[in-house]
Amino acid sequence: MKSKKTNMFTFARTVMAFLIVFSGGISLATAGSRKTDVAETVPLNLIPAQHRESVSDVIRNASFHKKSQAETFPANPRVYLRLLNEPMVTLSLWHDLGDTPAKLEQIGPGQFRGTDGSGTSAVWEYLVRTPKLHVMICDLEYVSPRGAARLNGRIVLIVRSGYFQEVNGDPWVQQQVELFVKVDSRGWKAVAATLRPVIEKILDEQVQEAGWFISLMTRIVEMYPDWATSVVERQPSIPGETRTAFVDVVKQTRREGASTGRPVMKDAQAQQASLSGPPRR
Repeated sequence: MKSKKTNMFTFARTVMAFLIVFSGGISLATAGSRKTDVAETVPLNLIPAQHRESVSDVIRNASFHKKSQAETFPANPRVYLRLLNEPMVTLSLWHDLGDTPAKLEQIGPGQFRGTDGSGTSAVWEYLVRTPKLHVMICDLEYVSPRGAARLNGRIVLIVRSGYFQEVNGDPWVQQQVELFVKVDSRGWKAVAATLRPVIEKILDEQVQEAGWFISLMTRIVEMYPDWATSVVERQPSIPGETRTAFVDVVKQTRREGASTGRPVMKDAQAQQASLSGPPRR
């Protein structure tokens, strides 16, 4: 199972799945498709001025474009947002559940740098971080295992979230993700026919596997709050105020009947199915 776990936590999910959840039904658009209207995609007035030009360039001239269908799942919004906003917390929990070569460090307010141990590294920053909208920009580099292919690119990631309650008061979260990738490497056009299938495969795998990641982690935290708080409290790499805020939220939202033990991730796919049942659309 180690190889599967490693594959399930490739770096781009370190970049993306900590911050977003993809769902099934992803459509793919490539270069040559109708250009996207930036103003209809993101509220540029919320984007810091120094990033607006880069964000607009990536969206308008994307080499790849993915947009998910909306995914709806049972979760407390406060726990969900804490995991969405704090990738250091989410990674520490995943590290405790199983082996992963992914490494992550916070290099500034809302800024992170990470590697997946398999040739991909990136630096990314939250540009917008509100309960209903997250926008992130990422500078990513990928080097193939033998060094034959090297790609540099930028990613703009948009997460739209909504919240509602069932008649019985149970909280639910709905989210939709949009991803724009612009390959900046010199000579990309000359080798695009060869490398495009590789990139598409990487993106498709990330999307398919990351589709349940944050929703899964949110429900695990709610089911095993003592484990979650214990893990995070032991992480000196996580800023103290972040640790405290996470622990407070988990304690305040503790569900009746929550387990005092720890989860066992023998098979993440099976665990996801046992937690959520059939996907709700």
